[in-house]
Amino acid sequence: MPRVRTPRGHRRLGAASAALTALLLATGCGGGQDTEQDARTEAWEERRGHAETAHLRVWDAWMPEPANPEVGAVYLRVANHAETDDALTSVSTDVSDDAEIHDTETTDSGAAVMRRVERVPVPAQGEAELAPGGYHVMVNDLAHPLEVGDEFTLTLTFASEEEVAVTVPVQPMTAGHGEDSGHDHH
Repeated sequence: MPRVRTPRGHRRLGAASAALTALLLATGCGGGQDTEQDARTEAWEERRGHAETAHLRVWDAWMPEPANPEVGAVYLRVANHAETDDALTSVSTDVSDDAEIHDTETTDSGAAVMRRVERVPVPAQGEAELAPGGYHVMVNDLAHPLEVGDEFTLTLTFASEEEVAVTVPVQPMTAGHGEDSGHDHH
């Protein structure tokens, strides 16, 4: 499979490679050998945005292909394996100098309003989900348009001062995750 070099110098795997990996995982190819299956699962988790520290696990990080070439939303899950509460307090990325943590609220009239928040709680021995219709990472002023198959690095900083850098793949809206690929932020 050919590899493409992006303007930021990161190597990207093509969308076809991700689709093939997903197909292999879904069909259980590999002759039932656990080590091969584990390697494929690990590679798939890495493509899906997986990273860990001693106390935190980030996984299922992804960005729907942005409808607006200047703005995108990132969704992910975080688990806190520590005995104390933590919180996601800031984010940064290599595709923009303007990334923020947002929440979606529904007004009395039923309109969805996005607002910047200072933190996303991650309880001790618990999880937090950043998903369409709730908390998410808003990436504004993208350095260049992102397309399906592109990847970028998102760094999450927590109240515990732990940092987790995760690779975020850009996926089609039909990936089954959600419906929101970006929004007008307020």
